[in-house]
Amino acid sequence: MFGTATATAVILGCGVVTGLIAARSLGPAGRGELAAITTWASVLLFAGAFGLPEAVAYFTAADRGSRDRVWTTGQAGAVVLGVLVAIIGWWAIPLAFRADDAALAGAIRWYLILFAVPCLGFACAGSWLQGAGSLHAFNVSRSSLHVINAVLMIVLALAGSQSVMYFAGATLVGTTAGWFLSAVFSPLSRLLRARPSIAIAKRMLHYGVRVQVGNWSNAASLRLDQLLLSLFAVPATLGLYVVAVSYANILLTIPASAAMVMMPQIVERHAAGGARECLQRWYRRMLWATVLGAIAIGLLGAIIVPVAFGSAFQEAVPLLAVLVPATLMLGMNDILSTAFHGIGRPDISSKGELVGLAVTVAALSALLPRYGVLGAALASLLAYGSVHVYLTRQAIVIIGTDLKSLCVPTHDDLAALRRVSVRAQQRLARATSRRQVRTHGL
Repeated sequence: MFGTATATAVILGCGVVTGLIAARSLGPAGRGELAAITTWASVLLFAGAFGLPEAVAYFTAADRGSRDRVWTTGQAGAVVLGVLVAIIGWWAIPLAFRADDAALAGAIRWYLILFAVPCLGFACAGSWLQGAGSLHAFNVSRSSLHVINAVLMIVLALAGSQSVMYFAGATLVGTTAGWFLSAVFSPLSRLLRARPSIAIAKRMLHYGVRVQVGNWSNAASLRLDQLLLSLFAVPATLGLYVVAVSYANILLTIPASAAMVMMPQIVERHAAGGARECLQRWYRRMLWATVLGAIAIGLLGAIIVPVAFGSAFQEAVPLLAVLVPATLMLGMNDILSTAFHGIGRPDISSKGELVGLAVTVAALSALLPRYGVLGAALASLLAYGSVHVYLTRQAIVIIGTDLKSLCVPTHDDLAALRRVSVRAQQRLARATSRRQVRTHGL
């Protein structure tokens, strides 16, 4: 959990760095164009992924004997689906934009063509490492993408570049490098000898289709606000909103890390009849850790956002009062969805995302025209909250838990907190000692 949380913190930290650099280098308008390019490409890609990465993670964890063939089958599927999404997107993207946005539509098309296969291949390779329990390799490979992206953007900033396409190209290079590293960290020489399996592909498709409904809904709920702002608002407005969302997403370090570690555990515990206790322990501990993180991030936002991103983004600060609680709900939804994926019921999380999508559409229709970016933030809070209510209810019915067991800390939780505190103090003491030794040595 510590290693995964560290990797997630690195990823989100790199996201803040790249967001800061892009905002300062491109300004609100350029930052909005960059967000439009990457958002449209990622939404189209994951809308056409058919739950493939999630299926790879599940079958890697559930079927040890077929892991090698799961890897090659997943990579073959990634290439096929990536090419199909790129072709469909090439023809569909111009239909969504006005004539005066033709240049932006063209940039999105070329980005998608170059982005689709590496991104989906990287997602499947990383999911295989996660399902196999190789969390160190999983964390290193997924972190590398964002570190490389951050380094390239720093180079662009030092060179004085103000090209949106150069900044978009940095994300392409990072994604391709992450795909390569995740493959290298796998037992590649052994995996390449395993042929893709039609039988495994069918099982993965059956699982992935049930996941995909949720992926479509989730992508729409997460990105519909930004997609609409890219179509109907000026780029500067979208830039303010993206900065606020990026800062609030720092909070996802805690629940997102937990969900990654939790996935192979709950698959194993479900087979032994212990899924309920596994969910309760993870949910309780992550709930209170995330609440404390939300308080800290919310209070510090008024200082950090204008200082880090520049005074031009001061208007993004009020949005945090809504986006931080929304991100808290989003993170806890990830914990519940992981539980349903782990017990072989991804259809439950998909139905929850459909509920969220319905709320998103209704809320954006009512709030976005009147309140602008604040309305978009409120729509996110309402959507994530509705998903959480649905998933919690289903966890009570299907997994057999109850609200008290999910929310009230136990003696074991407090003991675990004390152990974590002691270990953190020990790590700090060792780090301080090493620095003192190096200082005296010099």
